[in-house]
Amino acid sequence: MEMSPDSSTHDPSSRPPGPRADDVVVADLCTGEALAAVATHTPDEARALLRAAAAAQQAWAREAVSSRAAMVRRVTEAIVQQADAMAEVLQRAQGMCRFDALVRELLPCVDAGQWYAAEAPTMLADLAIEPHLRSHRRGEVRFVPRGVVAVFSPWNAPLAEPLTLVFEALLAGNAVVWKPSSLAVLPALRAREIAVREGLPADLLAVLVGERDAGDAIIDAGVDLAVTIGSKEAARRVAARCARAAVPSLSTVAGKTTLIACDDCDVERAARAIVAGRFVHAGQRRDAVERAIVHASVAPALTRRVIELASALRVGDPWREAVDLGPAMHHSRATFLRVVTEEALRLGATLGVGGEAMHRDGAGSWFAPTVLVGVNEGARAARETLHGPVLPVLVASSNAHALALADDGVGGPFAYVFTESADRAAAMADGLRASVVLHDDVFAAEGAVDAPMDAAGPGAAGTLHGADGLTRMCRAQHRSVPSLALPARDPAWPPYTPLREQVAIRALRTVFGRHGVVGRLADLF
Repeated sequence: MEMSPDSSTHDPSSRPPGPRADDVVVADLCTGEALAAVATHTPDEARALLRAAAAAQQAWAREAVSSRAAMVRRVTEAIVQQADAMAEVLQRAQGMCRFDALVRELLPCVDAGQWYAAEAPTMLADLAIEPHLRSHRRGEVRFVPRGVVAVFSPWNAPLAEPLTLVFEALLAGNAVVWKPSSLAVLPALRAREIAVREGLPADLLAVLVGERDAGDAIIDAGVDLAVTIGSKEAARRVAARCARAAVPSLSTVAGKTTLIACDDCDVERAARAIVAGRFVHAGQRRDAVERAIVHASVAPALTRRVIELASALRVGDPWREAVDLGPAMHHSRATFLRVVTEEALRLGATLGVGGEAMHRDGAGSWFAPTVLVGVNEGARAARETLHGPVLPVLVASSNAHALALADDGVGGPFAYVFTESADRAAAMADGLRASVVLHDDVFAAEGAVDAPMDAAGPGAAGTLHGADGLTRMCRAQHRSVPSLALPARDPAWPPYTPLREQVAIRALRTVFGRHGVVGRLADLF
């Protein structure tokens, strides 16, 4: 899995041979074996990437949308052909189980690329405008590419989310500079390799490898749009930098994703959803269930079943063993989870299962699947994003109490509601500030690229995905032309006279004044 020189640098300028001290060494999470040494970009090199991307974008923007769509479709088909190799990268470098790599990372981004490729020609088609006030003119709105879009993605969103945004940006006619976390750089580089091999111009999609200063450099140099996936802190910092550089930005941020189990929920389905939602990818997904709020009437049966299911999960090396969850991406995560667990127990929670780090041979950081029942709402486990296989269960006295506990200001963009009543699910959704609310399901949003998702994070408000998300990758340009010959002098142009002012006030009253024919005739005189 050694990196080729091109895939390790992505830089148009030459480099001296040999590794550098600041190279990112990508290791197998479980064994510590080095998989690749990836050269980082300095701020100067980051600016060079941006210039090269901007130059490549000029020709790309002139391509028909159908041509761009054909290229994106070829890239997605090639990713499918390389699914085994891509899954291996996700298993070894990200600690992801093979099923999750295929179904929760590769499938969503491939589906998104192909869906957008089919729909983009219609979504980006010119819109005819018939002005209601100036009927002597006609117009159209064209969706013009912005230029270069920067995509900032975190360690726990290696492919599905950022690559979907990359496809959107490319289909809209933009170039992309993608800056993944240094903990998720290898999947991004592999995806770019496939795209370039399929014929995408090499400078059109750059993977920026580096620390914060490299990302700051492309913002300061004038990237045309920045989209951030990640924590509130990261999104806030990028948005502030963009504001200083007058760069528009969007963000979607992580938070304490909540699952509410109402008094009439299907206990078996809710229990299985909680276990899947919490423990898939060791609880590190952005849309993982970070806490379950359970109605007191079903809490005993539901928590008992959750504990049974969690106890049966297999933990280990997802590349070499048949397991259900692998290690944490951060080697210090087990220590943090132990501290949070001990605090929850001191505050009155009961340990259902787990609660301990699992010391195994190798370099991984494993923590046993843990269920904490009766967690105090003020505990760190109930309020902080854990990014690990610890499930806090809060018990609510009523469905209204459950909603109040969920709507405490720390929730993320996703929420899950389990109830037999569609009306109750809708009422719960009305009371939640989440961007996506799923009824009787978890993770379903990963395949719902056709639905817009609120992106009102610390950056500018807006939406991601769907038709609105695609057009947001563009500048809307309104073009207006006369539909008939116009006189040399327009009556609305100066110089003004008292007579024209009188005509203006009477016309204003007649058209926009009192309702009814009689009232408007009176205003005319």
